[in-house]
Amino acid sequence: MSGRLRLLAVLVGASIWVTPTLSRAQRCDAPQILLTVDKSSSMLGALPGGGTKWDAARMAIGELSTTYAESIDFGLQVFPYPSQCAPGQVTMDFGTHRPADILSGLGTPPPAGGNWTPMAQTLLAARDYYSTRVSAGRESHLILITDGWQWCDPYDASTRFDPVEAVSQLRTLGVTVHVVGFGAAVDSLTLNRAAVAAGTDLPGCDATLAEPSALNHCYLQANDLMDLRSALDGIARTVTSEMCDGLDNDCDGMVDEGYDVDADGYTTCGSDPANPGTRPTPTRADCDDTEAAINPGAMEICDGLDNDCDGSIDPGCDCTTGATQACGSGIGACMPGTQTCVDGAWGACEGGVDAAAGETCDNIDEDCDGNVDEDATCPEGEACTVDGCIPLMRPEPEQPDPPGDDYVMDAGCACRAAPGTPGAPGGLALLGLLGVLVLGRRRLF
Repeated sequence: MSGRLRLLAVLVGASIWVTPTLSRAQRCDAPQILLTVDKSSSMLGALPGGGTKWDAARMAIGELSTTYAESIDFGLQVFPYPSQCAPGQVTMDFGTHRPADILSGLGTPPPAGGNWTPMAQTLLAARDYYSTRVSAGRESHLILITDGWQWCDPYDASTRFDPVEAVSQLRTLGVTVHVVGFGAAVDSLTLNRAAVAAGTDLPGCDATLAEPSALNHCYLQANDLMDLRSALDGIARTVTSEMCDGLDNDCDGMVDEGYDVDADGYTTCGSDPANPGTRPTPTRADCDDTEAAINPGAMEICDGLDNDCDGSIDPGCDCTTGATQACGSGIGACMPGTQTCVDGAWGACEGGVDAAAGETCDNIDEDCDGNVDEDATCPEGEACTVDGCIPLMRPEPEQPDPPGDDYVMDAGCACRAAPGTPGAPGGLALLGLLGVLVLGRRRLF
């Protein structure tokens, strides 16, 4: 059996409703929706496409109750009841109803005249009705369908905005009000304000609009049967769509399915699917529903992620486990190595070449300080150069002066005499000069 059955046959001038027999054991704690329907005489007004607003309301409500029979507990309230300006009355309590029963609860069409629109009084009666029926485990809603103004005979202009206050009181009680304005004679300003007070105003709407034909109203505007069907179905879809709230909104036997994609037991809103009805807790909210290892119950590890969803990434970690970085020096003979992060701390520098304790005379910067061969030593008698250690150059020994610098040897006689000595043989003068030159050569070399 499908979750939602659409077994509706519409005949001209009549309706045939067929619904399955539902066992209460098969249902969840479905949301409660009180259909609060305007039965003022103006609902007999004709629609552009034919038929009256009352006929369209009956048709749309019948379809709604058929489509969502398994997922919504409907109740019915009409106003005025029984007539004129009496406050609305609940004619059908919440429960599993056949659409035919709901249509029966709407009763006969309104009279051609004499029924007014006690909207505020009816909403306050709904508040009293709901006061003993709101529970933490169920959603409570009210759909207001009206085609007019807050009006009783005689008209009191000071009561125009009373419905807004009544909606606020329902919201305080825990009831969400959905406002549907039907037709072109509604009090747009009041309905706009009521939608805002209910918190169901449409996104980006203008609550100051007072003309029904204007665009961008805050309430749901319906001008014909198709519009009314769409408005009611949209509300029902919103109410019965699975939400992350700890409840089985769509009555499929599962709580918050779709909000725990990684199946780690933590939903994105912080509800606890294992304990249906438990309201969400922000501290239980899963911050990454695509990764089962990340949730409020996980342990924080040094991986660059917020594992425990506390808003803090890797507290107390110096690095991300598995990360690497260069280490050491690249100056001179040194070569950089690599450090690897293990459990949030940097490990030893591996794979590099470290600086030597001292320098060797080889034109290489072994201690990696930017200087080459400073303080390098060589064996005694050798010096450190770009070519390494080489021997030092030794100077030739100094020769002593020859004896008798003031004399020259006489090559001819093996005797000597002071040059220029009187009486010296004149023929020997040239020989004496040559001797001096010879002796001088010996001194030079």
